[in-house]
Amino acid sequence: MFFTLERTFKKRSRKVFNMMDKINIAYLITAYHNYGHLEKLIRALQDTNVYFYIHIDKNSEMPTNLNQFTNIKFIKRHKVWWAGWSHQKAIFNLMAAAVKDNYDYYALLSGSDYPIRSNEFLYNKLQQGGEFISIKEGFPSDLKRGWITNFYFDLFYRRKPNKPIWIKILLRLEKKISLYFPKKNFPFKKVFFGPTWWILTHSTVRYILDFLNSNRHYERFFKNSFCCEEILIPTIIGNSGITNIKGNLTYVDWSVHPGPAFVSKKHLAIFENDFVQNEYGDNVAFFARKFDKESEALLDFIDLNFRA
Repeated sequence: MFFTLERTFKKRSRKVFNMMDKINIAYLITAYHNYGHLEKLIRALQDTNVYFYIHIDKNSEMPTNLNQFTNIKFIKRHKVWWAGWSHQKAIFNLMAAAVKDNYDYYALLSGSDYPIRSNEFLYNKLQQGGEFISIKEGFPSDLKRGWITNFYFDLFYRRKPNKPIWIKILLRLEKKISLYFPKKNFPFKKVFFGPTWWILTHSTVRYILDFLNSNRHYERFFKNSFCCEEILIPTIIGNSGITNIKGNLTYVDWSVHPGPAFVSKKHLAIFENDFVQNEYGDNVAFFARKFDKESEALLDFIDLNFRA
């Protein structure tokens, strides 16, 4: 296992926050490109009560424009392949690195996210307590059930348009393995799904990591799954008895294929609403994704009209 923590908390404690103090937040970021936007994201969230833990995909070059910040820690890198276990591993490593420093909340982001409301808006939400993650019981579809029952290699980029012959061979091999050796013995009582991105309390992050450290068969089961970051943590929380689930705070537009859609001017009307609807219910959005290197003018508009 890639982390070692103390014993699992059997009872979750709820911290009482002083309303005069700001919540201490660890921002956990997975990134691999567009470091100019990543710098702008960090500047937007910058405050005395926050710290940034960043995993840079080993397939990419390290950024040089972030050395100016003193509240950033780059964790040990490994190669990350889209939809593979390697991304979930990066998330767990970020959690394990940050939890040692004992923050009130831990916010998981991608390097393509950006806040669409003032930082005080987030602080006020977090002062109310709760776990800001969206989970829903059951498999959303037979396709997504196959994400964990089928076998997937974590060795290459699946969205590559012109795949070399060795990738085509591995894709065929995956189908054969999935057909003859499907994974049937789930290590959990009930399965839960949810978006990758969340903001969780210290006790919940500790619970997740301690649980995995004590139940190593979970990692073995999910290691060759697809998009396990949308299943594993929601399933652990859903089977734990953890309550006060309030829904995640990240807006994502999945109306295009392949998604998600890049944020554009048409999304600004959505951001004006108090609540944003998705398949997990209505919730307030603080972050939106995803933005690209062409989004600078749009970000300036958001800063002036939504975050001021």
